[in-house]
Amino acid sequence: MGKPEHKTEQQMSRRTFMKALTGGGILLAAGGLWGAVGKGVFSTGKGPAYKGWANWRPEETGDDSLLKSFIYPSILASNAHNTQPWLVKVEENELNLYADLSRNIGTMDPFYREMYISLGCFLENLHITAAAHGYILDESLYNGAFNEVHVGNVTMKPGKGAHPELYEAIPLRHTNRGAYTDKKVNLETLNKLSALKIANHDPEVIWWHEKADKENIGKLIDMATETIVNDPDQARDSHRWYRQNWDELQIHRDGTTLDATGNSFLIRAFGKMIPVSEQTANQYWYRATKDIQIPTASAFGSITIQDASDRRQLIETGRLWQRMHLWGTANGLAMQPMNQPNERIDRERQLGLAEAVASDYRKLLGHTGKESVFTFRIGYPEAEALPSPRRDIADVLL
Repeated sequence: MGKPEHKTEQQMSRRTFMKALTGGGILLAAGGLWGAVGKGVFSTGKGPAYKGWANWRPEETGDDSLLKSFIYPSILASNAHNTQPWLVKVEENELNLYADLSRNIGTMDPFYREMYISLGCFLENLHITAAAHGYILDESLYNGAFNEVHVGNVTMKPGKGAHPELYEAIPLRHTNRGAYTDKKVNLETLNKLSALKIANHDPEVIWWHEKADKENIGKLIDMATETIVNDPDQARDSHRWYRQNWDELQIHRDGTTLDATGNSFLIRAFGKMIPVSEQTANQYWYRATKDIQIPTASAFGSITIQDASDRRQLIETGRLWQRMHLWGTANGLAMQPMNQPNERIDRERQLGLAEAVASDYRKLLGHTGKESVFTFRIGYPEAEALPSPRRDIADVLL
């Protein structure tokens, strides 16, 4: 199978970029190398913001509380815009989970859908870690209002361990926003991912893997992304989590970064050296979505639930996504959330707009009687994904 046509456009843009970089070499020769060092060009994945990916095993933390030590791998969970919206309180064998509402993404997540899915990802890592150490967690989720911060409670007790392959994949799992190869993810593999559904939990997975179906969901993702970029409030709320400044990144240890965009070293280096405006960053995001991420996806998926206003079901959605992403990592797959349609559906609801994205998405889902709350793509990676920054355990403990 030949390479996708978008490759030619991508190569052309890179050639244009390289000409600019060659011209900028004069600046580097004049002393820009020192500036490059200061801006973290040669420090990808280094510094305090990244130490959690290396120091994650509970038995190596030196913590006197076993349950508290389980938080180290849990904070490496997938989460929306890398906001890491979790707070925890640990007392002996009991852990209480809280939502940090200060980390909400504003108009990108007006009803906290992505926040609660993120908290579910945290909980799944916690469950997997406990199981790997011979414990099980009795979990209670609270179906309060979305702005009530106490989300759930778990109690640890000895039990049968499981899922060692998922546990070992925790520090290797990264969102891959780069191009995927022409190798197809076969239906058997997609079915194995769907089978990871947690017993008696509501979320289910729908796949689009045929060419025509992929084109339809791709068009919806394209339209939603362009609409977000052209919505001043959503564009601003998305961009404010972008960490371009190296010192800022190391201080906050959160947010989206150039290193996590899936670009080559040279493009990332150039981006770190030159300030990027909100408009430029959002336009680049749109072009990457349209020209790279959508065309190279082997398949698209959607996680659906009965009621998107039930935060317990959203948390369960996060648990399923985290489990799927870990399994995919262990089996050489690349995965990336593509939640732009869901973010526009929330925005339409927030503003009381006529349904546009919501109506089109329902048509794609068919007569399932369920709502999509999470959209993603899957494939085989062209290049390894890089880690995103993570806050220290001290930042999330109450």
